[in-house]
Amino acid sequence: MKRRTLLKASLKLGITGMLFPGVALSDYPTGAFLAKQIPDALQAAFGTADIGESQQIEIEAPHIASDANMVPVRVKSGFDNTESISLVVTGNESPFTAYFKLYEEQNFVSTRIRMAESGDLLVVVKADGVLHTNQRPIRVGRNSCGA
Repeated sequence: MKRRTLLKASLKLGITGMLFPGVALSDYPTGAFLAKQIPDALQAAFGTADIGESQQIEIEAPHIASDANMVPVRVKSGFDNTESISLVVTGNESPFTAYFKLYEEQNFVSTRIRMAESGDLLVVVKADGVLHTNQRPIRVGRNSCGA
């Protein structure tokens, strides 16, 4: 992302947040982060738990994560007009792990997540108002050697 684009988006969000805090936080799916089951989290975040699969979502993550507290994840959406990317982890107490609202031409995110146990990483992409998903299994090692 270009520095100028990041600064413009940050400034817009900051001004909106100061003047209209309800508007700035209106898209934040608070209920999804509090949900304990994946269908409940998806329902709270998107209004539906029925989402079609797509191979246009690229997920880069290790097959075996040696440190469950810092699993590197990079997601790239192959859709134009990507609005948001969300990460859901099976096995976590609160499975809805991350929500990224994207602006302008950005179509990827890179972050680190925590996984309580081995399971699937489910990625939900919203593009042009349509939801798409893809998933990837990740095995969590119990010690630094990945065993």
